[in-house]
Amino acid sequence: MAFKDRIKEARLNNKLTQEQLAEKIGVAKSTLAGYEKGNREPNLETTIKIMTVLGIDANYLWQDEMDFPMKVSYEEMEHIEKYRDLDDHGKEMVDFTLAKEYERSIALAKEKESNSNVMEFPEHLKANAANAQNPTEDQKQHADSIMTDDSEWT
Repeated sequence: MAFKDRIKEARLNNKLTQEQLAEKIGVAKSTLAGYEKGNREPNLETTIKIMTVLGIDANYLWQDEMDFPMKVSYEEMEHIEKYRDLDDHGKEMVDFTLAKEYERSIALAKEKESNSNVMEFPEHLKANAANAQNPTEDQKQHADSIMTDDSEWT
């Protein structure tokens, strides 16, 4: 997501209209629309106002335009902020849950990966031998007689 998209995403997450944000940062609505369309770039002072009003930082705004090792969404940033406000017990509970869910997800992914080349045959393609699906005694005897009759091979 580009800088222009990040501004819009953060504005929407803060439940602000373009007009409301423009007023808070001291620019015209058309100017803010230009930032969100990528037609204009805010100066440093305006960028700082945007970050302050929207509660975001420079990493969030430019993370896709720079080579950061990790991408963090606005929602993830909110989780991090909530985590930081937890007491030690709350952090311990979140850490425990996160570790267990991570283990479960990794195990599930490995299981899927190991089974990815195994395909279940559709029912109509499965072998339908006489002994395959609960045969009657007559069917068993017929199958045995076919297997022991060598007359057709001479």
